[in-house]
Amino acid sequence: MKVCKLIVHTKTFSVEDLIINPKDFPTLRKGDIVEIYHPEDEFSRLLLQINSFKEDLQGRETISVEQSIATTFQLRTYADVIVTKVDPVKVALDSVELTFKDQYMGRSEMWRLKSNMVNTCVYLHKKIEFCGGSNRCQVYQMWASGDKVSCGVINEDTKVVFRSSTSMVYIFVQMSSEMWEYDLGSDVYFERAVHGFLTELFAKWKKLGTNHEVTIVLYSRVFYLATTAAEFPKYMLEGIQQDYKGRFYEDFYRVAVQNERYDDWSHILNHLHREFKGLKEMLLTFHNRSDIEVPVTKLASSHQGNFLEVINMSLNVFEKHFMERSLERTGQQVVVVSPGVGVFEVDRILTNVTKQRIIDNGVGCDLVCVGTQPLHAVPLLKFHNKDPVKYADDYCMPHWINLSFFITNTKTPYSNFIPRIKVPPGVLEPKPPGTVRVRFLFLDDDRPTPTTREEMDAYDAQVFASVSQTSSKANRLAKKTSVSTLEGSVSSSSKITKRKTSDPDIHHVEGSGSPPLTPVVATASARTEDDSSMLLNTPDDF
Repeated sequence: MKVCKLIVHTKTFSVEDLIINPKDFPTLRKGDIVEIYHPEDEFSRLLLQINSFKEDLQGRETISVEQSIATTFQLRTYADVIVTKVDPVKVALDSVELTFKDQYMGRSEMWRLKSNMVNTCVYLHKKIEFCGGSNRCQVYQMWASGDKVSCGVINEDTKVVFRSSTSMVYIFVQMSSEMWEYDLGSDVYFERAVHGFLTELFAKWKKLGTNHEVTIVLYSRVFYLATTAAEFPKYMLEGIQQDYKGRFYEDFYRVAVQNERYDDWSHILNHLHREFKGLKEMLLTFHNRSDIEVPVTKLASSHQGNFLEVINMSLNVFEKHFMERSLERTGQQVVVVSPGVGVFEVDRILTNVTKQRIIDNGVGCDLVCVGTQPLHAVPLLKFHNKDPVKYADDYCMPHWINLSFFITNTKTPYSNFIPRIKVPPGVLEPKPPGTVRVRFLFLDDDRPTPTTREEMDAYDAQVFASVSQTSSKANRLAKKTSVSTLEGSVSSSSKITKRKTSDPDIHHVEGSGSPPLTPVVATASARTEDDSSMLLNTPDDF
């Protein structure tokens, strides 16, 4: 450990990241790893490797660090730093991610680059060149002992991951029947897929400066309510297929974007919305003719869709990547966006073929579900059993599919809405079956109890007359009190009740310890709680 002064230099002065004087550090040798940090800043520590010495470095007990590195690690010029030699084994990295752009790198180039980086020190945003600058990449992220670090040493056991910022990406959006349904947050699943997942995906691409070649396809499956093929017109028989249950179906695909590159993908979201507006009607009435009768159509759900078929469509393109190879692009990716929960009914033979093709071509397959995550393990491929003796179905959890559920980070908005009706206690409570609720009339002590029919009729007429007078008086009072006046009194109050617009825990559960929500109303009249009609409270109750 030694305390030195820190100075910085530019790439024009020296291409080395660290310059030291061998007279100040006689025990250090080329290839050693040193740790540099300010004594008062324990959090920002820099690891650099000594590649050369310079005896004519200005000043005694001084080290020089490249300017961009010093800025990244917040090292102050002409300040004291501690220089310590460290053991490379203790600062070895578990994995490191390298990103590259606008170039083609094969597996052989990646292997040679990884071998050349063994026993070297890397840091965040370090630029690495190989083969005379033909292969260029940059350090993106590093991990050691399960934590993300800013610098470290690559050894034989370090896993090097290459990520291309210019690849061919196929995005398939499943337009099943759930896409037109609402989720728990009152959002259509298509809005979650487009304005949720795709919006965040394109924003991240823009932030990272990627330049992918993207194709977006909308796909769906339509079932026909028919029992025989004779019910279909001749022009429909070419595309009609039959599944293992005897149901007739047809698969539809609509290419929204094909082989496009954009720096900003926001305008594509509007284009997808225009495609969504009339898509359902087009799918259900595609074969309709004025003079020809067509069987009734029905959109398939997500688990009945053509999931493996769209993956094989992209593999038909990816397996010919060696033909007319583009030297500005590396990598192939399939992204399937589904409104389901990751469960699909598939054919066993097609599953085996898809698995073998994905592994052979080295294609990444990501499944993004915008539905609610189930409690069981997913992704789950369900195979139908062709043996009539065995009734149980077989399942498979494919390891060659990367499943993730999209969860929005936006919180549910709050509203200042206050109901104007206060339900008396006990009215909404469940009653035992077969019971009848009777309202008793309490008589005054000085009034004789009616015994004959004539006395009872006279008493009823008197009671109903008083009720009609009370209701007419309340109506006149309600006309005098306008809605704007009530809203003004509520808004001017100091206590305002806030409630989520869509909170699943809004209902009271017995035994939870919290009282049930009691909506209130603001008006100028009041009644006693003994009355079983609606209670009216003054604005002071707010």
